[in-house]
Order: sequence, then structure tokens, then C-alpha cells
Amino acid sequence: MAVPVALNHLAYQTRDLAATHRFWTEAVGAELAGAVREESLTTSSGEVTAPFLHVFYALASGECIAFFDVAKDYAPVPDGLERWTRHVALGVDSVAEVDAMAEQIRRHGVEVRGPIDHDGVWYSVYCFDPNGVHLEITHQSRPLTEQDAAEARIALDAWLADRAAGRLAG
Repeated sequence: MAVPVALNHLAYQTRDLAATHRFWTEAVGAELAGAVREESLTTSSGEVTAPFLHVFYALASGECIAFFDVAKDYAPVPDGLERWTRHVALGVDSVAEVDAMAEQIRRHGVEVRGPIDHDGVWYSVYCFDPNGVHLEITHQSRPLTEQDAAEARIALDAWLADRAAGRLAG
């Protein structure tokens, strides 16, 4: 089976490209790496677009987070999902770097929550970018092992069984 080797980019829409640019270059430290401007085209999902600029901000790994600034008035529509579940997690090399990134982001007037220790494996802080993208800065203390995968399979099977039996309260 073919398996992707890396994440190329994640893309979001922005309502304020100037604020997005400042946040991702100044607060996070990503570099503006590329841009595509189109006056109109038919998208991969079949819509015909208004003019847009698609900008890419590169992380040290070369992977990018990207944003579309679409020349169209619109109001964001809540999708009903839990805000905290959908997030972009960016890895750094140490706990000290997580703390340094948190302070760097705070200096730009952004509220940072945490740190949170996740099972002794991930140490993370969280914030929102100007578009409401939930951002996690994390350090993973060790690689995930075959034992972790086996335990994950047990947890997944138990969760699915509990869901199917109606044993989970929500």
C-alpha cells in the first residue's frame, strides 16, 4: 500500500490576511514560502471561485500551513464540532522550546493556555490564531512504539464497543 511520506500543507480560509501573516511570521516564526493568485477557477470540489490568494507559511521541516484569502464577503458558519478537537499540532525539540514559543506568542498579545502534560509523552501549550485555528505547540518526549500501537488498538476496540452498547454518556 502506498503511504504518504509527509504532510505537505494544511489549508484554512482567512478573513484577515494581514493579521494572519503577522501571527504566523512574527508570533510563530514560520516563513512566507509561496503564494498562488487566481482570478477564478473551478475547484477540486466543483465550485467556481471568486478571486483568491493562497499563501503558504513554511515550518523548519518544510511542511506548510496555508491560507486562502478569498475576495468575497462571507460569514463563518459554525460546524457544530467541539472547538478543542480540531487543532494543528506543531512539534518543537524540547520542553524548553514549548515554553519559549508560548512566551513568544504571548508577547504578540495572544492568550496561551497550558502547559499540559499528556501521559508523559506530549508536553503542550495551546492558542488560537487570528482565524480561530486552534494551535498546539508540543514536544513529544519519545517515539511511539509497537506497544503504544497495541494499547491504542485495545483502547479503540473498547471505545467502539462502548459506543455501540450505549455505555458512553454525552
